[in-house]
Amino acid sequence: MSPSRRPPPSCVSTSPATGARRCSPSTPRPTASCCPVHRTPRLSAPLEQTLYRRRTHRSFSAQPVSLHDLAVLLRTVFGPAEFIDGFEYGALIRRTSPSGGARQELDAYLAAPNVTGIPAGPFHYNSREHSLELLREGFTHTEAGALCVHQEGIDQAAFIVFVVAAWERLRAKYRHPRAYRVSHLNAGHLGQTFALAATALGLGPFQSAAFDDSAVESRLRLDSATHSTLYVLAAGHPTPGTPTDTADLNAFRHTTLRHGQPGRSDN
Repeated sequence: MSPSRRPPPSCVSTSPATGARRCSPSTPRPTASCCPVHRTPRLSAPLEQTLYRRRTHRSFSAQPVSLHDLAVLLRTVFGPAEFIDGFEYGALIRRTSPSGGARQELDAYLAAPNVTGIPAGPFHYNSREHSLELLREGFTHTEAGALCVHQEGIDQAAFIVFVVAAWERLRAKYRHPRAYRVSHLNAGHLGQTFALAATALGLGPFQSAAFDDSAVESRLRLDSATHSTLYVLAAGHPTPGTPTDTADLNAFRHTTLRHGQPGRSDN
């Protein structure tokens, strides 16, 4: 859709059921509360280059991430790529990552302490409307560190995405215990797509399963009986000049490639 024919932006309203502020089409929305609509993500970096440049970063600069880059990243990873015919299940969303049965039970909740144009959050990302629903105002890097057991780097990231499972969506089709395992696999798929998309945008990705479940779900106003946080993803601009940790010859001299024989391989 060309910019000249794009629908007018929406305003932010409050849902009586959840208390979340969401986009509605009535009046112009404040830029500070919603992502702009970028219906066509623009990731131009070659796939091979992106794959080999991807690495986990734990040191981020104070440079804020632009709202445009955040919007493209969220749309690319969590937004619908298309809608498919699920027959008796109706129209289903297909994302850029695999999802068992196309249930798309995983939602993105966002904290953005260093993103231009929006408050720090936390937010719920509405993937169908491509908008951010403000849950409450006020989120700091210090809080990010506390929620994620003070891991190195998480308190410097420009934004943090909590990947949350809404179990009823999965149970609507899969009622056996193995579905729980499938949801964790789905989270891993999203995590890899997030890392690659962030890398393609020139950002440094970070991912972890180390966080305080109860504290995160309380902060996001979630019922832990129906929703579970499975993964934490984050990104920011890497600190310039951060040394690489590529193994050198000395590292291989101290590596056991075959049990009992340091520096020697099975061959």
